[in-house]
Amino acid sequence: MKTLFIIGNGFDCYGHQLKTKYTDFRRYIINNYPDYNYDYDGLIESTLMPDGDNGYDMDALVGSIISLMDNCAKPDWSELEASAGTIYASSILDRNEQYFHDVDWNDDDKAIRDAIYNNEDISNDITNGFIQLKQLFEEWAFEDLSKIDFSNVKKIRKPSFKDAVFLNFNYTSTLEDLYDIPVKNICHIHGFAKDNQSYILFGHGEEESIHVPADYFGANEAFDSLVHYMRKDTYGAIKRNQKFFNSLTKINKIYSYGFSFSDVDMCYIEEISTRINPQKVRWYFNSHDWKNNKDNIEKIKAYGYKVRKCGRW
Repeated sequence: MKTLFIIGNGFDCYGHQLKTKYTDFRRYIINNYPDYNYDYDGLIESTLMPDGDNGYDMDALVGSIISLMDNCAKPDWSELEASAGTIYASSILDRNEQYFHDVDWNDDDKAIRDAIYNNEDISNDITNGFIQLKQLFEEWAFEDLSKIDFSNVKKIRKPSFKDAVFLNFNYTSTLEDLYDIPVKNICHIHGFAKDNQSYILFGHGEEESIHVPADYFGANEAFDSLVHYMRKDTYGAIKRNQKFFNSLTKINKIYSYGFSFSDVDMCYIEEISTRINPQKVRWYFNSHDWKNNKDNIEKIKAYGYKVRKCGRW
């Protein structure tokens, strides 16, 4: 195999008009929780369910998640993953600051303990609720994206897929079901919606922690855990797919379509570049990306690749 295709969401949502945008994820949430309370401004707190687990008022929680992300991730949710870290956590903290107790270290021991315990309990309740953004995303992948009907989806004009391998960032089966690409030639690096045992990777790439005011002592751990939980495990994805990356040593052509080249995903390009000599590889951008994403072209040039426009798609 001497050709590698890197496939991103633009291949699905723009190339094939599939409903795979973050706005479609937002619509999925609303369809599943039609009574969601967008204007809810109370405390998100759990209640003990009959089975012993903690549960939430999902209409209030979902409404809060949607309204927060409408503010954090731009109106079309285009920055959903990038906003899922400290921006998301800080917005949750700001929205609930009235429920935290200031810890006054000059108070008596009981008052200090009570304030800290309150902050721990409140922050755990809140963050355990808001991590469900990630769980909702996984549900969308397994329930909606796994059931796409390709019978009326038109193939696009493209380079030859023969004798190629694919690094696929999409959760869908477009390559398998529409183009009959063998599964063994595809690496679903962020998970595969048709495999319910698959890891569905979603999240931000930040390394820093959230700043929690010192007065809210006791809340730090829960909010740091939220930021950590919402982080995309790219290291784990690379580790699980070492066999695929090790197979790329003879690649001399790379085609990309719809890949965002976001900072959190550039580690995969770095991993590829350690297996080959970029100066001996031609990288072809599809026509839309060549015209509209000059910054991405410069990112690839910086690795030493010979960059070209592909007029065949």
